[in-house]
Amino acid sequence: MNPTPFLYRDFVRAKDRIRHAINDLGEAFVLLTGETGTGKTMLLRALKADLDRAHFRVLYFAAAQKLGATGLVRVVAKTLRIKTSPFHSESLDLLLRGLADDSQRILLWLDEAQQLPRETLAEVQSLVESDLDGGRRVQVLFAGLPRLRADLLGLPHLWRRLVVREELTGLQRDEMRPLLEHHFGADQAARLCDQGLHRLFERGMGSPGVVLPMCRRILAGAASGKTSISLDQVDDALHRWELA
Repeated sequence: MNPTPFLYRDFVRAKDRIRHAINDLGEAFVLLTGETGTGKTMLLRALKADLDRAHFRVLYFAAAQKLGATGLVRVVAKTLRIKTSPFHSESLDLLLRGLADDSQRILLWLDEAQQLPRETLAEVQSLVESDLDGGRRVQVLFAGLPRLRADLLGLPHLWRRLVVREELTGLQRDEMRPLLEHHFGADQAARLCDQGLHRLFERGMGSPGVVLPMCRRILAGAASGKTSISLDQVDDALHRWELA
């Protein structure tokens, strides 16, 4: 299976718009949402590779539910080699001074952000808006499940500042075969009939991260060679998949 991501249309669109928002517009807050398996984390990796490391420094946090307000300040300070204090307010002040002296823009990327405590969201906002000169020393990207939008709507003071709000909607139906060709090769992809591809698309709701494991299971369980895989075989494999 090809380890490189399949760059489906909505993935490319969202990545390009977020890169433009961060790199060219200097937006302070950016939101990326999408269902499980649509490729949010993969998009962040691709985006990081596109950015100039001389100008940007990415601080990526995956376990958002473990990130309290105090922990956020301490972890960011430690990463930037800025000393901290036993007192949170002093640590925050030291961090803000250190950020002012840093030549790079700090990109704070918070994955699974729907799990962030509200006090952490407030601390994130204070970090971004502490620069009275408007230099955008810190830019924040929130990534999470679609319910993150509803969570942030409940924080109007932050929601209003989220000008860039992108959502990964997943594959289009006509991208199913190119996806399988990319990961399994043209010969293997050709074994699946159009009806079988449609069934996979429906069951996976267009999510590459859901479709690919199902397809791998179907191809592995089918007879070897170039024999075609019928819709009945696809349905049987999906039924067994759900029972496993």
